[in-house]
Amino acid sequence: MNVSMLKKELSENLYDSKGIWMIVAVSLIFSTLCVLATTIKEVTAYSQTDILQYALKSEALLILLVCMTLGAACFVSERENNTLESLLLTPVSKLSLTISKYLGVLIVGVILMLTAAPYILAISAGSDLSIKALALCFGPIMLLLMAFTAVSVILSVMMENSKVSVLISALCLAMLAIPSFMSSIFKTSSLGRLVLRIDPIVCAFELFKQVLTATFSAASIIQNLLPMVLFAVCATTAMLIFSRQISLKGEK
Repeated sequence: MNVSMLKKELSENLYDSKGIWMIVAVSLIFSTLCVLATTIKEVTAYSQTDILQYALKSEALLILLVCMTLGAACFVSERENNTLESLLLTPVSKLSLTISKYLGVLIVGVILMLTAAPYILAISAGSDLSIKALALCFGPIMLLLMAFTAVSVILSVMMENSKVSVLISALCLAMLAIPSFMSSIFKTSSLGRLVLRIDPIVCAFELFKQVLTATFSAASIIQNLLPMVLFAVCATTAMLIFSRQISLKGEK
């Protein structure tokens, strides 16, 4: 990894790619969630654990969507702007370039987590759930971030159009998120139950529920963490392999 390249990528993600505005947007969304959780009668009727689960799910999906958007554009936008050639001519290997772009997006994701943390603490105030909520914020969500960012970077290497790359990244996220919102339907078939057991987003959301409601065990934690860890390892490994395929427009 090249430090100067990492600084360049982080600066571009925050400013040129409108990362700062995305962070502001996430802050506004969580501010709205906090207001709803404390003032709207229908929302305050929910238990604190339920509201925290919704907050963590919202945080996870928002962070993944923002970072996948940035990751999906990291290489393909360079190719479209004809700036990839100058990067490839520098004494930085394709692997180092890929890692720098990947870490540049991950840092934005961590900034988003830190931005969301005060809101999570505000929602969990007055209970013993704060530490658990923060652990879930920086644990399972970080694993998902590592995996889905790697997937989006792979798509950016493969695609030649930034809009297509971003769209496919969003579709990948949606496909894995849908079972978590339709679990009752998936439970009616053996294939659906298998999907629920291996889907990393479903496992993360189930872990949120078990930890916040104190219904977890060591076995259930391992069962839910394993798909996320395997997904993160496989995705990042695939990204490092696909870094060899970085090429200029028209060379694929």
